[in-house]
Amino acid sequence: MSLIYNLIFVLLLGSSAYEMYSGEKANKTWFFVMVALMTVTAGIAYGISPDWVAYWNAFEGTGVTPFSELGDLADKVDMEYGYIFLNKLVSSVGLGYAAFTLLIAIIAMTLKSVTIYKYGGYIFMALLMYYVPVYLFEENVHVRQGLADAIMIYSVRYIIDRKLFHFLLCFAIAFLFHKAVVAFILAYWVVQVRFNNTTIIAIVIAAVVANIVGLSTAIDGIVQLMPFGVAETYNDYANEFSEGGLLGDIVKILTVGAIILFNNQASENDEYYPYFRNIYLLGVVLYFFFGKGIFAARLPVFYTVYLVFLVPRMIKALQHNDVFKNIVYVSFMTYTLLLYVNFYYNWGDRSGFGNYTTVFNKWAPYSFIQREF
Repeated sequence: MSLIYNLIFVLLLGSSAYEMYSGEKANKTWFFVMVALMTVTAGIAYGISPDWVAYWNAFEGTGVTPFSELGDLADKVDMEYGYIFLNKLVSSVGLGYAAFTLLIAIIAMTLKSVTIYKYGGYIFMALLMYYVPVYLFEENVHVRQGLADAIMIYSVRYIIDRKLFHFLLCFAIAFLFHKAVVAFILAYWVVQVRFNNTTIIAIVIAAVVANIVGLSTAIDGIVQLMPFGVAETYNDYANEFSEGGLLGDIVKILTVGAIILFNNQASENDEYYPYFRNIYLLGVVLYFFFGKGIFAARLPVFYTVYLVFLVPRMIKALQHNDVFKNIVYVSFMTYTLLLYVNFYYNWGDRSGFGNYTTVFNKWAPYSFIQREF
């Protein structure tokens, strides 16, 4: 991993420990300084995504495509219309692809960070758990998914406040950037389910058993009937391969175990905890239901990302019990450290994460202003 990514990780880790044990209120200015550093790092990065050429070509394509034909271009490059439309808005005013990548990083990081600050509990712990690995993927590689996820993370305030129209509006906008967000439509209602420990254990075991006996394949026929390109996206993902990470399984088991142990106490002491518990649990169910395939990564992530809220809020609820608080904090910080080390060795050497460079390098074929070739 390049110096900038290691530096951000160390700063967030130190900030999280200081916030947890200093007894002082988290520094808002420092929080948003870190957010700004993460935003600029992702926004001006060059060539990290394995799909960066396809994204760049799509951007250049919007420059010579009228607004009326953007739908055809979106179909041609197999990208959602909202993403292509945003490309067109930027290219139509003479800005280059570098300006576009910075813009989407600003949008995604703003929506996510203000929500983390509002609901994160221990905000630096939440930001650190978001950094590894959500930020590293969504703001650097899977940028369309990152935009859609940012909108839905922002929408959690409307789930909590029970504002259905606002939530559905966010959902509709997010869908224009990534169709896989369709899975998150259930979040508005799942937060109202009352989960006790028996129910939690039962649904997780049922999801595992359903996958083992092949019940998850039954969803194929249902998804084939879904409109707006969802069926096509499903089929594209079904033909891909996704490596199932052992750490991914471990953290889900660890988190479910922590939920079972501290569920009653956390629910009583923190008003937001049940919302994030329910959303995350649905992601766990989806993860184990679909197993190790691509869907274990693409669909559940819109739910499992709420781990970054769930764990700090759980610790917040346990803050008067030093033993329980330290057990949960140390356990999840150890997991986050191991996850970063795993990312370091598996992605650092084979991607731009290990050789970070920016759009300011002379060999970068694009810049902040449209170039004439």
